[in-house]
Amino acid sequence: MAAYRACLGGVIEAVTRDRTTRPRQPRQVRKLSKRLEVARQVHDLEQDAALDIVDIERLRVSVTRCLWFFLALGSVFTTTGVQNFLAGNLSPADPVWWGCWGVEPCLVGILITVLRWEAAMIAREIDIDSRAVDWLKRFLLCSTLVMNVVPALWPRDGGVSAGMLAAHLMVPILVFFLAEVMPIVQARCTQARRAITLPGPAPTAAPMPPVPTRQPTIPAGVVTKHVPTPAPAPSASATDGLDGLGLPLAMQARVHQLAASLDRPVTAVDVQQATRLPLPLASKVADRLTPAL
Repeated sequence: MAAYRACLGGVIEAVTRDRTTRPRQPRQVRKLSKRLEVARQVHDLEQDAALDIVDIERLRVSVTRCLWFFLALGSVFTTTGVQNFLAGNLSPADPVWWGCWGVEPCLVGILITVLRWEAAMIAREIDIDSRAVDWLKRFLLCSTLVMNVVPALWPRDGGVSAGMLAAHLMVPILVFFLAEVMPIVQARCTQARRAITLPGPAPTAAPMPPVPTRQPTIPAGVVTKHVPTPAPAPSASATDGLDGLGLPLAMQARVHQLAASLDRPVTAVDVQQATRLPLPLASKVADRLTPAL
C-alpha cells in the first residue's frame, strides 16, 4: 500500500511539474489552432472523390421527389377530366361512376412503369429501338388528352370555357413530358455517379527472388581468419531521445517515418497531423528531431 501511494504521488508530482514548466498558450492562439485543425480536416474530406457520389445521390433523390409530387398533382387534375368524360350522366349510386375514377391512375401507372424501365436501359447505355414502346407512350398520351379535351369542348351544362379548355389541353401534355423527363434525370444521375472513379490501393511490388550466392571453397590446410561482425547501429529512438516524452513505440516509429520522408526539418504542425498529439508536445518532438536532421 505504501508503494502504491508513493507511485501515485510520483505521477501527480510529474504531472504538476509538467504543467508548471510548460508555457500556456494564449486563449486566442488555442482557439485559432482548433479552427485551423478543423479547416484542414474539412479540406481533406472535400478532396475525396466519394463526396461527389454522395452529392449526386442527394441531388437525384431531391429532384425525383419534387417531380413525383408535381406529377401526382397533375394526375389528380387529369383524373377528374377522364372521370367526367367516362361517367357522363351516371350518378354516384352506379358502380360504374366509381370505377371511372380508376381509369386515369391506371393509364398513368402504366406510363410511369414503362418510363422507369426505359431509364434503367438508358443508364446502362442500351438503345431502345422498339417502335412498340413509342406507340404505347403515344397511345397513353392521346387517350388522356382526348378524354380531357372532349368534355371541355362540348360541356353538358353551359358554354365552352376557354380557361378550362386550355387547362385540359395543357395539363395532360405537361404530365406526359414530366413523366418523360423523370427517367432522363434518373439515368443521367446514375451515369454521373458511375463515372466517378475512386482511388484504389497502391499496387505492391512483387518481392524479388533471392539471388543464390556461391560459397568459396577453401583448400585443405589453409587457416581462415575470423572477421568480427560489426555491431548494429543504435536505433533512431535511442539517438533522438523520444523515450523521455512517454510516446508509445508505434507512435515513435510513425514520427521517424515522417522525418525520413520529408526533405526538410520536421515542424510541430507535421508531427501533430501525423500523430494527433497536443501542440506543446508536438513542439517538443519536433525540437528533438531537428538536430538529428
